Amino acid sequence: MSFQQHTPPSNGKMIVRSLLRRCPNCGNHQAWFVSWFKQGERCVGCGVKRTRDTDGHELGSMTIASVVNIVLIMIAIGIAIAITAPDVPVLTLYIVLASAALVFPVLTWPMTHTLWMAIDLILRPMGIDEVAEAQAWLADQS
Repeated sequence: MSFQQHTPPSNGKMIVRSLLRRCPNCGNHQAWFVSWFKQGERCVGCGVKRTRDTDGHELGSMTIASVVNIVLIMIAIGIAIAITAPDVPVLTLYIVLASAALVFPVLTWPMTHTLWMAIDLILRPMGIDEVAEAQAWLADQS
């Protein structure tokens, strides 16, 4: 099936794909990731451009990352206090949560980027020009 015949997936499907570190548009497992930290310019499955020619596109994924990681730390704080109350080991809790605050962003970075891409595709579906550009890029790759 060519990309031109492809209809965008449902919003829920795009969100689920993004949380699995897949391209929200086509579901390709590589998407635009060359490695955990390195990205290519386009999804290898559908050709969608990583930044979609938008200034500040990375700010959206950084915002999603910040929110997700703050929520994870807050949940960890709540669980730790609930488990150890009434004698909360503050220093130990501080050290563990500070370490988690350094590790969580590394573990969640690819998913927060694909989640932002899903949100962007939901709010701004690909236009005819963007689809044609992606199609041309895919044709050049083969």
